[in-house]
Order: sequence, then C-alpha cells, then structure tokens
Amino acid sequence: MKISRTLKTIIKIIIAVGFYIGLYFLTEENFQKIKDLDALSTNVDVLMLFFAVCLVPLNWFLEALKWKISVSVFERISLKTSIKGVLMGIPPSVFTPNRVGEALGRPVVLNSENRFQGVWATAYCGLSQMPVMMFFAVAACLFFKFSGRSFADAYFLSQWWFIFLGAFLTIFLAAVFMFPQYFIPFVRKKQKHESLLGKLVFFCNYKKEEKIRLLWFSALRYIVYSTQNYLSIRAFGVDFSYPEGMMSVFLIYALMSFVPRPALLELGVRCSATVLILKNYVSDFSAPTISSVFLWGINLLFPALLGTFLFLLEKNTKKSIKKFCRFKNSI
Repeated sequence: MKISRTLKTIIKIIIAVGFYIGLYFLTEENFQKIKDLDALSTNVDVLMLFFAVCLVPLNWFLEALKWKISVSVFERISLKTSIKGVLMGIPPSVFTPNRVGEALGRPVVLNSENRFQGVWATAYCGLSQMPVMMFFAVAACLFFKFSGRSFADAYFLSQWWFIFLGAFLTIFLAAVFMFPQYFIPFVRKKQKHESLLGKLVFFCNYKKEEKIRLLWFSALRYIVYSTQNYLSIRAFGVDFSYPEGMMSVFLIYALMSFVPRPALLELGVRCSATVLILKNYVSDFSAPTISSVFLWGINLLFPALLGTFLFLLEKNTKKSIKKFCRFKNSI
C-alpha cells in the first residue's frame, strides 16, 4: 500500500515527538542530581567553557571524516553527507548500549543498495577508536605510576598487573582492527556465510592506508574531546596542569568504556568515573558533577536534537526502515 507524503510526515513527527518524550523522562533524573548542588559558589571560567563549546564542531567533524573513510570502500560520499549521517546516527544511539544504534541511523544517507554494508562500516569506524582509547589509558596509568600519585578507591590503576593487562588489550584490539582476517573464522577459506558471523568478513575490505588514516583520525578526535573534558573540569574550579588533567581524563574514559550503558545513562556513569578519579584533587564533588553534565549536554544532547531535525527532513526514511527490517530478518 502506498503511503501518502502527508502520512509519512505525520509518522516522522510522531517518531520525533516520541524521541523527545523519552529523552525528557530518561534525562530528568540525571539533571535532578545537580539541583541541590551549590553551583553559585563555584567560580566558573567562562572563557574555558567557551573554548570547550568551540571544539564541539571539530569533534563531530573528525568523526564524519572517519565515517567517510569507512564507507569509501563501497560508496563515495561528500563530507556534507557524512556529517549528516553522523548526526542522524545520534538519536537512535541514545537508547542503545554503547551507542550501537549509530549503525542503524547513519546508513540512512547512503544509497539503498549500500545500507547493509553501511552498518558494518559504522561498526568498523567505532572499532578504530578502541585501541586508541586503551593506548592513552595505559599511558595515563604509567604517568601516575611514576609520578607517585595513587587513587584511594581505584589503587589498581597504578598497579603493574593492571598496566600489563591494559597493554595486552591495546595490542589485541589493534591487531583485530589491523588484521581482522586472522580473527574472523572462515575468511581464509573464502567461503560464503549468510550468518551474522559470516557477514563480518566485510571488515577485511579495507586497505592498510585506510586503516592507518582511521587510527590517526581516531587519535586526533580522542585528544579533542579529552581536551573538552579537561577545559570543562578546569572551568568549574578543579585546578591541575594540562598534562595531569589530560591523563586523568584518559582514565575517566577508560573506566566508562567498561560499563555497558545507553547513551542516555552515560551521564551517571560519567559523573561516577569523574568523581572517582578527581577525588585526589577536590573535596567538593559539585564541580566534577556539573562539568560532566555540561560536557554531556554539548557533546551528545544538542547534537542528538539536531539529528532528529535532520531525520524529519530526510525523504527516504520509509525506505530505510524497510531495508533495515529486511536486514534484521536476514541475520
């Protein structure tokens, strides 16, 4: 049955309104946490907050560059289209653990015959960030190990066994990313498999140069949003140097990565990890909590709202939903 343009628009508006309602109820509890904090007693550095906000476009611009490279093995898209896809991937990701919903939202901007592959390209794009994050986390553990600073409730972060474990995970994740053909069964036999595991063979389509570029952009993006976090924490009154602050932020993100959670619940995890790491620097936890809320808002909440706006303007939404339903049934 053919659906009229008016009905399509109504359906998209209903979906968007449902997203905003869900967003309100799921974030209300998180924002309730800061109502009792004495924010007025915190000396806020507005200039640092301004610089943190200015880095938001650069953060998502680098992610768009990464995704553009990821899909280039089967479709050439413009940077504008890549940015649009990245933003449209944010709304469905906020309700899924560790933002896996991005793999359903981003491919909507691709040609219909390439959207299945777009799911795997998005997954590979996300995989490129993992060894980078672990590398900087290990570097941070070594930094605090040799600086003599320990964490009262997270002493294991400066223990050699934990550092060696982190180094092993870094090497393993980098190996999986660079040489997927040795970690995916059946690949060397060149057999066709219709199962989900068989479809992971797609990861072997990338050239060495493309993989290296993805890692470089992942590292640069990691530095950018870690700097955002540092500026936000400094702006709300925590006083530490840039090297020490960045190392602390690296550990915060590393701790967050081990907790599976929807993006909407990321704020609570972020606050807990931030307080755990910054206990050595502050006795009043209002500054780390407020900075976490601020960073979560500018880096996720507002881009998600922009993504829903782009969703309303997307003309191929109905076709995209059908494609993904067929994809789901095929696996």
